[in-house]
Amino acid sequence: MDAIKELSSVSEDNFIQLLRNILDEYFHRHSSFKTTINADSQIRLQLEQLLRSTNPSSDKINTNDLPEHLQKIYLNFVNDYRHDIERYHVHQASQYMEEYRLKNFDWNIRIALHDEHLFKCRLPLVNLELELTNEKNSKDILLELDEQELNKLIDEMVKIDQTMNNNDVLLSQ
Repeated sequence: MDAIKELSSVSEDNFIQLLRNILDEYFHRHSSFKTTINADSQIRLQLEQLLRSTNPSSDKINTNDLPEHLQKIYLNFVNDYRHDIERYHVHQASQYMEEYRLKNFDWNIRIALHDEHLFKCRLPLVNLELELTNEKNSKDILLELDEQELNKLIDEMVKIDQTMNNNDVLLSQ
């Protein structure tokens, strides 16, 4: 992808800082850096696209498409900020929730035999596919969750169920 190659002018430190700034801004956090880098809008757009591409349901940007000096830095960033990036994807997907309704869902379990650093592992992962629809079209969202993330999702769903049951009790009184 030629557009990603334009990042070759970005230093490693600025690359990390810009990615972190995108996440900090998205979650309304104060930047962890003392100075803010004002990036060209095209570079910022490319970095946002790069972050979105880590979502299993989006078009992938191959790490090899990045300038060579940023490839390992990017893989480390994705690994180090995995939870923030996953929250970013959930927030991105939740933007559709107001206009879309859940039509169907499906899930399956797979075993990851190696991680992004090609280390051997046996990590069970749940793929949860949500089919959302509105009057005009539908959209599929794919979430990939490890055991800890799945348990967190289940806990949140139980809280939602309890809240709804409490509201039903209040309404019936």
